[in-house]
Amino acid sequence: MKINLVATGGTIGSREINGEYVISDEATEQIAAVIGANKVFGEFKIHSAGVGLDALNMLRSTIEKALKDKPDGVIVTHGTDTLAFSSSYLAYAFCSTQIPIVMCAADSPLTDDESNGYDVLNAAKNFIERGERGVFVLYKNPGEMVRIHHGARLAPAHLHENGYFSIGDRTFADAGLMRGMDFELTQSNVLSISPYVGIDYSHFDVSRCAAVVHSAYHSGRINVVEFNKFAAANPDTPMYLITGKKKYSAKDFAPNVVLCSDITKTALYIKLLIGLKNNVKDLTAFALKNACGEIVER
Repeated sequence: MKINLVATGGTIGSREINGEYVISDEATEQIAAVIGANKVFGEFKIHSAGVGLDALNMLRSTIEKALKDKPDGVIVTHGTDTLAFSSSYLAYAFCSTQIPIVMCAADSPLTDDESNGYDVLNAAKNFIERGERGVFVLYKNPGEMVRIHHGARLAPAHLHENGYFSIGDRTFADAGLMRGMDFELTQSNVLSISPYVGIDYSHFDVSRCAAVVHSAYHSGRINVVEFNKFAAANPDTPMYLITGKKKYSAKDFAPNVVLCSDITKTALYIKLLIGLKNNVKDLTAFALKNACGEIVER
């Protein structure tokens, strides 16, 4: 089995030195040995908290190189902080891949006896043998088996918990929506808002934003009155409200509010950036269509 490794750093690609995680070539060599890598692409390394649009572009182009010799699979090692952003982006960029792209992360360096990295990497090898096409994330939460996540259904890890969860199953399907798209992102012109008690929407300047993504509380609810005031004050800016399983009626909101359910905030944010980059004529229609299974259809 031929597996190419794209090593981007992160905790899994680090060594602990004086209490700090330092990205290490030795760690990359160790990862390559564990998975039996055919080729290693390690020219792009970063701690994932520092990932921006340029880093996403570089990650995509590095994976494109790793796919050229048609391996059985590509394993991408990545930090945990922005894993869900990168996995969503890659799921869209590689919607039509016939080769499994598997992202792996760890809670501590491989030199730590308690690291979950070995289990994750070995599970990734076994998963690639199945030949399941798409972009996936493998991670092992504390006390659990390794989970396999759809790349665009992964939710960011909580600040106070060392675990990952996703919505729906891992069914990956190319609907053709992303074909011919330019994935070289250059402008972050989507504002992302999370609700909180006492939110004052006057603090948000949307004059330079092409769209707003707004999540709800875990129940799917928000302060509808205050949000509607915000939307009405910015009628030319589409406001995408993610409500989870909660089913509001469109008549409850200002005309520029678009109700979205069964998609993660991260996946919708990245999807809108791609749509805006490509000047899609109907951004809302684009957002509401499935590209690779990021929207869970119930």
